[in-house]
Amino acid sequence: MSTDPHHGAPPAPRPGVGAVLKHLVAMGLMVAGLVLTVWAFLYTSTGQWIDETALTEVSGTLIRYSSPSTDLLDALPLISGVLAALGIGLVLVRRHRFVPALVGLLMAGGANGTTQLLKHSVLEKPDLGIQDATLNSLPSGHTTFAAAAGAALFLAAPKRWRPALAVLMAGLAITTGVATVINAWHRPADVVAALFVVGAWTVLGLLILRFLPAEARDTASTRHSGMLLIPLFVIVGLFMAFCAGATYVVAANQHFAGAALLGSLCLIGAVGLLTNALLVGLLRMRKPASERAYTRVWTY
Repeated sequence: MSTDPHHGAPPAPRPGVGAVLKHLVAMGLMVAGLVLTVWAFLYTSTGQWIDETALTEVSGTLIRYSSPSTDLLDALPLISGVLAALGIGLVLVRRHRFVPALVGLLMAGGANGTTQLLKHSVLEKPDLGIQDATLNSLPSGHTTFAAAAGAALFLAAPKRWRPALAVLMAGLAITTGVATVINAWHRPADVVAALFVVGAWTVLGLLILRFLPAEARDTASTRHSGMLLIPLFVIVGLFMAFCAGATYVVAANQHFAGAALLGSLCLIGAVGLLTNALLVGLLRMRKPASERAYTRVWTY
């Protein structure tokens, strides 16, 4: 008699067309956000002016925070990498999720490779008379590394852990991006572009996981965490996006001191929260039609 626990069990269900389309649409939103960021802040004079003004306002407003944030920035890639390595090691030892861990590492590598390719080979910053140095620095490598490390762990982990890891991902990515801006190492748009790059690769990773037997057999519910995180991330993210738009309008028309920097930091926070809300949303499992409408919408 076979001792295989899965012997004779029905094959793992494959994702339906709707699930695949949902992931493709999510990936399209990430790519569209990246393209819009590149166009707005790299190829328009208004976008370049806002980005450059935000960078200038950093040196005048937040220079006193530069030294401690430099130390933090230097440590964040190492911290995120160590946390991801420890988490993936725990997943491998305790849960034996070898293929999901490999998917996570490949997606993280793809995100970092894409950032370097875009920055050094694909994108060129035109001289629109806004700044002296027109060398392209978009997307941010520091932000990509920190966010991709969290994404690798997010993909490798069991479903039950992922909502909590989404909070960690958002925290690491946003903190690294803000520290990068405060140190004047990168313009805010570089950080935003990096978040979209990592988001697109993470969605691709989730789509690949949908076809793996190990993922299909993981039926753990993230119901309560999903009910909390999705509305929270969406509401706060949309509020920050509104603040970013409003302060950008003030910066462009009234030239109010600090408006460009404040709007840029709000935009970083908004993109970080909304992209992670979308990732958690993709974890939603099909529920019985007898459930109440609110439960069906917010059950993950």
